[in-house]
Parts: sequence; structure tokens; C-alpha cells
Amino acid sequence: MSVLGHLGRPVPGGLHRLSAQEVRGGARMVLCATLSWWLSVELGISSAPVAAVLPAVFTLSGIPLWAPRLGLYRLGSVLLGVGIAAVALRWLPVSALSLAVVVSAGYLASLLLRIDGAPSQQVLVSAALVFGVPVSGYPEQRVLENLVGIAVVILLGPLLWPPDPCRLLSGRLDAYRDRLDRLLAELGRRPGGAPLRQEAGPAEGLWQQPHVLDRDLCRARRALRWSVTHRRSAAALDEVGHRIRLAERTAAPLHCLTAQLQAAGGATAAGPGDAHACEGPGPLLDAVRHALIHALAGADPAELIVRARKIGDQGGPARSDRHDSLLRGLLLLVLDRLDDYREAHFTGR
Repeated sequence: MSVLGHLGRPVPGGLHRLSAQEVRGGARMVLCATLSWWLSVELGISSAPVAAVLPAVFTLSGIPLWAPRLGLYRLGSVLLGVGIAAVALRWLPVSALSLAVVVSAGYLASLLLRIDGAPSQQVLVSAALVFGVPVSGYPEQRVLENLVGIAVVILLGPLLWPPDPCRLLSGRLDAYRDRLDRLLAELGRRPGGAPLRQEAGPAEGLWQQPHVLDRDLCRARRALRWSVTHRRSAAALDEVGHRIRLAERTAAPLHCLTAQLQAAGGATAAGPGDAHACEGPGPLLDAVRHALIHALAGADPAELIVRARKIGDQGGPARSDRHDSLLRGLLLLVLDRLDDYREAHFTGR
């Protein structure tokens, strides 16, 4: 599944509607696979060039802008795996012990040839397949079939309905912002630390989203180097990247803040006499929420930051207990990071 892809909404029966992006992805894969097969047959490489189809199936299962990079990576993996098997067939008999040697060598080679930190399974697959088919000319045939399939994927894949990574990442950031807004608004509305309403939903997985977005942002930037159609998106991607970086830098203090508020809410639900513990940060939390959501939408949060600072100055440590002081400190840390973001990206505009 593409990390920048878009899934349709669930429908009754456990199925989901196909999104336009999924339909385009399927059509892209079918066209590239069919063309790779046809070219291999026309070039006389094989009458059934299954290996020529595989690059389209596996390489285009992710975002198509990565196709050139992944295609070259797959080619290197195939060459390495075929080379290991060819050497083994030359010097070793076909046996279970020899297969163990081939698999061991292929595994070690896969550790050397990594992409995004993951070992290349294609080295092992190619080595095992070629070793298991000790037919003269098969290693060369497999390499040629992969060359045709990879050439089609590299040249044609990124040109067929390529998704805009800037638009996709921006949409995912908007979804994170909306979910964060609902969570913080719900926490700020709870009088005396009352338990969260059921419809607010759990925050499970919420705080990992900025880190995943930042990882996918780095991948999208690398993909744009290979893209002809979306190379101009680099500037827009940088703007989205600044907001993703803000989300990532504020995720940790917000995670700690919401955990403290939710824990205190459970305690006050059990003992109403302790409700004072959660009354303090409400106005400041609401002000910080507005400033952060405004900034994550791409707007200048200057006025909202000033307003939040004034609210923060009105309630100093002398008026707060230890728990409120911790919450206030976390909110002020979020404001500091908002200030850093604003000074870096809005000062002088």
C-alpha cells in the first residue's frame, strides 16, 4: 500500500469504495505489466516473460513517483541474486546443501543492498529461482525480462496519472489537524476534569502521525527528483514540510499534556472533591489550541500567540498548584515552538 495513497471510506459489509487514486493505480499497473509482456515477446526474449511483469506489480504498488528509484534498486537486486546463483551453479551440484549456501549468500547480500533500511528480498528470490532452474540461458533470460519490465516502469509509470505528493501530504496533515482540534477542544471543555465524551474518540495513534508524515515527506522529496510532471511542486512541498515539522515538534508536549489531563479526568471522576486539579489550564489550553490549529493550516499565528501569552501571564505559579504548573509549562512549551515556527516562516513577509 502506498504511504501517500488514499483509501476509500468503509461501507457496510466490511468492504470499502475504491478511490480514484486506487483505480488509477490499478490501471497504471495493468498497462505497464501488459506492455512489458508484449515487448519481451516481440523482442524474442521469452514466450511467457513472467519476470517482465513483476517490476510493474511490485514497483508500482507504491507511489508511482518512486518508480525510477525502486526500479533501479530492483535491477541491482536481480543482478546480484542471479550472479550468486550463476556462480553456485558453476561450482556446486544442485542439492539441498548447495541451496543452503545460495540462500545464505543471498541473505548476506540482501543486508548490503537496502532501501529505506529494509533488506532486499529480491536478491534472495532471484538467487533461489535461478538456482532452482538449472537450464542453460535461464539466468540471462531472467535478467533481460527484468530489464524490459524495469525500463517500462521507469519511463512510463511516473507519467500515468501521477498523484501530487504535496496535495496528498497536505490532506493527511489537515486530517491530523482536525483530529487534534477535536481532542484539545474536548479536553478544554471538561468542567472539573469530567471524563471525555465517547464521541471524542481515543487519541491512539494520533501522536505517531506527525512522525509518519515527516518520513513520507522525505520520501516525497526524493521522488520529486525523478519526476518530470511534478518537479515544480518542490516549493509547495517545502511549505507543507514546514507545517509537518511544526506538528512533529509539538506532538511530544501535547501528548504529555493530554495524558495528564485524561489521567486527572479519571481521578476526578472517581473523587469529585479533587476537581480543582483540572480547572487551571482551560483558558490557556483553548488559546494555544487556536494558535496551533491556525498555524497548522498555514496561516500566520502572530495575533493568536500574543493572546495566548497574555492569558498565560495572567495565571502565574503563585495561583497554580503543582499539577497546573506542569500543564501550564507544557502549553508554554508549545507556544515557544509556535514562536520559532512563526519567526522562521512569517517574519518579514
